[in-house]
Amino acid sequence: KAFSSVSKSMDRLKSSMGGLKGAVAGLIGGAGLGALALDLRNTADQIGKVSARLGVGSADLQKFQFAAMKSGVDLRTFNMALQRFTRRTSEAFHGTGEAKDAIAEMGLELSDSEGNIRSVSDLLLDVSAILSITKEQSDRVRLAFKLFDSEGAKLVHMLQLGPEAIKGMGRELEALGGVINEDTIVASEQLGDRWDMIMKKVKNTFAPAIIVANDLLGVFTQEAEMAGMTSEQLEKHITGVRDSLIEKKKA
Repeated sequence: KAFSSVSKSMDRLKSSMGGLKGAVAGLIGGAGLGALALDLRNTADQIGKVSARLGVGSADLQKFQFAAMKSGVDLRTFNMALQRFTRRTSEAFHGTGEAKDAIAEMGLELSDSEGNIRSVSDLLLDVSAILSITKEQSDRVRLAFKLFDSEGAKLVHMLQLGPEAIKGMGRELEALGGVINEDTIVASEQLGDRWDMIMKKVKNTFAPAIIVANDLLGVFTQEAEMAGMTSEQLEKHITGVRDSLIEKKKA
């Protein structure tokens, strides 16, 4: 009887969820396309957020990331290195920070013609130009460490290739059609925010189903749970059941 009750309840649950399942399947167009769409959304969303946070154009950021990956540097390491480079060049521009002396030693020009700090993209390419003509590898590593912190040592291989090589890898990515355009990035950020809102709603919708399932499974586990009770716990349980039955009888 208990199993029959569970079975019927599950059938009703499946029926009520059927429409949602169909809607989601239609939205993503199959598992393969859905996975591809999700990967694109996550990638574009991340590019948009890193670009906005560091003040680097999204196209430039993707080209630098591509060059870094081709040089054996993973995206997380590169993004963190670029974040530290952005902060340290800004500090040096205002006459402070750990990279100030290294930047002076390199002769890296931080100001543009109007007295403002130059773009991160231009500064990064200038650093690459300087490191490419630095004779000692130990000096390259030392200077990179000052500019990018511990991630600098991993970036040396890419930076010492020189700015033309880095730009060439960027053109390679463009030729492959691998640069995600700005419209897609903006749409992906919006989609990410909206999808998170939808998932919160869906989780809340499923909450009653969890309660029902828990109550129904209690039919099968009640005997085992009671067997594990102490005498005091069992007495409280029996008293509770009795009181519940009395209330139902009154109702």
